[in-house]
Amino acid sequence: MRDHTVVVGFGTKGRAAIQAVCAKGLKKEQVVVIDPSSKAIAAATDEGYAGVVGDATRSDVLKRAEVQRAGQIVIATERDDTAVLVALTARQLNSGAKIVAAVREEENAPLLKQSGADEVITSAGAAGRLLGLSVLSPAAGLVMEDLIRQGSRLDVVDRPVTKAEVGRSPRDMDDLVISVVRGHRVLHYDDPAVGALELTDRVITIMPRAAPDNRRGPRI
Repeated sequence: MRDHTVVVGFGTKGRAAIQAVCAKGLKKEQVVVIDPSSKAIAAATDEGYAGVVGDATRSDVLKRAEVQRAGQIVIATERDDTAVLVALTARQLNSGAKIVAAVREEENAPLLKQSGADEVITSAGAAGRLLGLSVLSPAAGLVMEDLIRQGSRLDVVDRPVTKAEVGRSPRDMDDLVISVVRGHRVLHYDDPAVGALELTDRVITIMPRAAPDNRRGPRI
């Protein structure tokens, strides 16, 4: 395999991550799942994914999943310390893959990034903020849940800026722009550094899932 996706952990988080990326076009045969539980791997293979039984903190287990040739690595382990060790080992084997990891506690997120993760999602913190938002504003909580939930009516879309949009402000766009990607920076829509949109920019927008739009890039 080459440029495939390796998912470490086939619990609720790992399974949901795979379903999300496969719903956007990733083929099941391009996914390799690693989990220490033979039952979890049996479930993964039953769903059409390749599976490796073992401890993903060990380099020999990661090599069996051909992590060294992977394009993306998703770390969805049950423990934060395990996630750190997996990220360290995976990054040593593959310096170019995109590594996304989930942690339970926000205080462990910086350690994950130091260990080689490109993006870190704090599950407990995100859930807590959504709970708090739902208490303060049930309507706002429903909208956020709609954005997160698979099969919802809203999409977060990453797409390139069109020639017709060059020179416009993110606030003047027809789509609801929440961020602008310029080079390696992600800028908020109201950041003074954005100024006018450039042809090499990308925009992160919120759009109705059913709305036809041939400008769309990959959904997030």
